[in-house]
Amino acid sequence: MIWWVEQSIRVQSERTTISDLEERNTWLTNIKWHVVSNLRLAADFDLQVAERLIPLTITYPEYFPDVPPSVVPRDGKRLSDHQYGEAGELCLQFRSDNWTPEITGAMMIESAYRLLLSEQETGEPAPSEHRVLPAQRARNAVFRFLYSPRVFEGLLMVEEGQVVDAEIQEHLYAGAFAAQLTRIGPADDSMWIAPNRRGYGASTVATKIIRMPEGASVAYDNLDELVSLLESHNFESVLPELLQVSGPLGLILFNGTNHQVSMAYGASDNRKLVNYDKIIVDIDRVRLAPEFARLKTAKVAIVGCGSVGSKVAVHLARSGVGQFVLVDGDLLASGNLVRNELDWRAVGMHKSQALAARLKEVNAECEVISRTTVLGGQESGGATSATMRYIAESDLIIDATADPVVFNLCASISRRAKKPICWAQVFGGGAGGIVVRLRPGIDPTPLTARQRIENWYSEQGIAWPESEISQPYSQLDASGEPLIADDADVSVIAAHLSRYATDLLARPNSTIFPYSVYLIGMTDSWIFSAPFDVRPIDLGESDGWDIEVQPGDPEAYQQLLADLFPGENDAG
Repeated sequence: MIWWVEQSIRVQSERTTISDLEERNTWLTNIKWHVVSNLRLAADFDLQVAERLIPLTITYPEYFPDVPPSVVPRDGKRLSDHQYGEAGELCLQFRSDNWTPEITGAMMIESAYRLLLSEQETGEPAPSEHRVLPAQRARNAVFRFLYSPRVFEGLLMVEEGQVVDAEIQEHLYAGAFAAQLTRIGPADDSMWIAPNRRGYGASTVATKIIRMPEGASVAYDNLDELVSLLESHNFESVLPELLQVSGPLGLILFNGTNHQVSMAYGASDNRKLVNYDKIIVDIDRVRLAPEFARLKTAKVAIVGCGSVGSKVAVHLARSGVGQFVLVDGDLLASGNLVRNELDWRAVGMHKSQALAARLKEVNAECEVISRTTVLGGQESGGATSATMRYIAESDLIIDATADPVVFNLCASISRRAKKPICWAQVFGGGAGGIVVRLRPGIDPTPLTARQRIENWYSEQGIAWPESEISQPYSQLDASGEPLIADDADVSVIAAHLSRYATDLLARPNSTIFPYSVYLIGMTDSWIFSAPFDVRPIDLGESDGWDIEVQPGDPEAYQQLLADLFPGENDAG
């Protein structure tokens, strides 16, 4: 609805207050109301500012009076430093960040007059309350150099007059080139390494850091000006590589306070130069609790890199987990994209290998072992054994397959290696899901825990409302119906499973979770009375994680050794 049709009283009030302002002040003249594009209401007017007659237009937006009108120069000229762009609207006392519907167009016109009169009388920009965010300044920046206090500390390590080899990593992403200094000094003898490097897929660019004299200018606009600047400070040694070698070369000129970043590129007979906009980022800020530092040395095995497993893996990479074992023998299909953390680049790839690349995008420092073994499938004994060994060597096992056969294998590894295990399942139809955490010696063993959970289901006496494919622990064959649950449903269960995992790794001797099993409801269905209804399950006491020694086992073991190594086990 057009606001000035819907709110005719407010329209009349706007016209009246501006007319009254004109009656009271000789500096406001020639008010003419009209309609501009998209049926927006506007008024042209002139301001007499000292000897200047300045033509302006105030335009009321579609959502006035909930958002402010704009005041712009009608002749397209720049009038003030408090202006968006060369011919854009004036940044006035009343703006989006302090606007209320009680402010009128007349007040905006008065604000424009005070701004222009102040700058006309003083010759200086008017004092500003407006804060331009770095993201606003970077809107038109195609080449962006990201730096933080850590980078500045590294540049200060280069002595005045030195030219030092360095390295920049760069991504082309979302229409912009984002570059980051990753190393100062030769690769085999670096004086500084970036604590947070760019992720998978970044290109590496050889770079020269040139430490200029303190206070010297580091400003230049083009290649000729750069060459003159280097020659004036006796850095001619850089010119052959800058001008005569094909391929990209990064340059950072630093004078102890300021720096400028550029890249020369192209063939030796047609070298070009681009300058980067400097953008301060907080890549070094710690945003996790102190106990999460333990996750850097943790190794997590994730069996199943589908909808739940892929999300959990990325959650843990963001949380700082340093090592992963990813196990999944399946390929990513396009239909998986409705729930998987991966995207179209990974369609047709093995899920475990594609997820390894995704983790490197999130946390470039993490180490990933990916296995395409089909656990419980037709695989060689050697491949299965090696994969199970990798899982057993991890600090935490996560089964994200909802496959009973795979679960049994993971349960066996967990018990024999005495490693904690977590698993989850999303119930079909978007009804909800379950997350489970088991700790050796504290909780029941995995198979016992599963049996106790199934017994708890039976004790509720409430039949599952959907078809059998949606029930907990149901297993589909190749011809079965697909699981119906959207990305939000899966994300909720994956997030709860990730919280169990980080709790185990960050707080190994304590926990914030009083129960080791939680059912999370998404709808008013089955035992759930409402969305986000949570039901904990008490698993009871641990049944012991040690392998029981059967009567006669020691004697049988001695006999086995004697049969296998008869010469070494003879008497004597």
